[in-house]
This record gives sequence, C-alpha cells and structure tokens, in this order.
Amino acid sequence: MTLFAERAAAAVPDFTLTEDNAAAVAEICHRLDGLPLPIELAAARLRAMAPEQILQRQTDRYALLTRGSRGAPTRQQTLRLCIDWSFELCTAKEQLAWGRVAVFAGSFELDAAEQVCGEDLDPGELLDTLTSLVEKSILIREEHGSMLRFRMLGTLREYGYEKLAQTGEAVALRCVAGTGTGTRRWRWMRRPSGSVPANSTGSPV
Repeated sequence: MTLFAERAAAAVPDFTLTEDNAAAVAEICHRLDGLPLPIELAAARLRAMAPEQILQRQTDRYALLTRGSRGAPTRQQTLRLCIDWSFELCTAKEQLAWGRVAVFAGSFELDAAEQVCGEDLDPGELLDTLTSLVEKSILIREEHGSMLRFRMLGTLREYGYEKLAQTGEAVALRCVAGTGTGTRRWRWMRRPSGSVPANSTGSPV
C-alpha cells in the first residue's frame, strides 16, 4: 500500500489514505500481487477515478480473464491485464506515441521522438502527448544535465513495440530511428507501393 500511496500522491497531490478508501486500496494491491509496475499504473488512474472505481474495473476485468478457469490469474496475466487496461485508457495519440517511441532501446530526447512521430503529431501535440504519458506512468522523465530525456520500463516498451508491429510500421520506424533521418524519410517509406514523387531522384524527400 505504501507504493500505491506514494504514486497516488504524485498523481493527485491531495490524495491520502483514509478509513473510507483504505480497504479498496488494499484490495487493489492484493489483486495486483504487489507487483510494482501494475500498482504504479493503477495509482496513476486516480486522476480520473476513485479507488473504489478502480477496484470495480479490476473486478470486471478479472472476471473476464478467469472465466472458465479454476484458478486466479498468474502474475504474468495480472501484469498483462493491467498494461492492456492502461493502453485502452490512452487516447489515440497517446497510443500512437507509445508504440512509436518503443523503437528506442534506451532513453530518448524530444527530437528523437519527433523523428518517429512528427508525421502524425505536430511538435505541440507531441509534447503534450509525451507529458500525458509521463503522468500516466507509461514514460519516465529524466534530466541529464541541461537535457530532458524520456524512457520506458522494458515491459512497457515491449508491449508498445508489439502494438507497433501489428501496424506493420515497426521495421521502417526502427530504420528511421537508427539512422536519424527523421520524418522526411518516414514520409518516403510510407508512400503507397508504386508511387513516385514528381522530383524523384532515388532518395527520400
């Protein structure tokens, strides 16, 4: 419960454990097997839901997960359940950014995120979207001297990359991220098969 309370206070500064919500918080943590990542993701939802509402949503999802099963969900199922729910609660722009920045194996700067997201999100939208993902505990914000960088925990990055792979964009975006050629190359690689720009010279435009 301590971790939940700490993350809850970070998400909602005036949040405190009380006699009214303590039972719900304890049950949330129990349902999540005390796993740190799911607890952090659950606590971040306090911006939009009360502990009792989070618990009820959990109850509904666990009922679906365990339907036809005699046992409780495994720890891996619990983790996947929580990440699935977090993804579903993200906006379309947040989901897009989550998948796109998953191509970075380590931390990344805003400029790098613009390389893989800039074709679909303008700079203002992207910054707001990354900020929202930080608030939802999907991204971690880090300061390196005068530079600000972002990173994802490995489990969340793997999930995002899985979603990206389902769109068929993963290989192309890894190429863009690895070469640093930015949105111009990404725009080129997304051209419909057979399309040729009017000023084609055999290189991205």
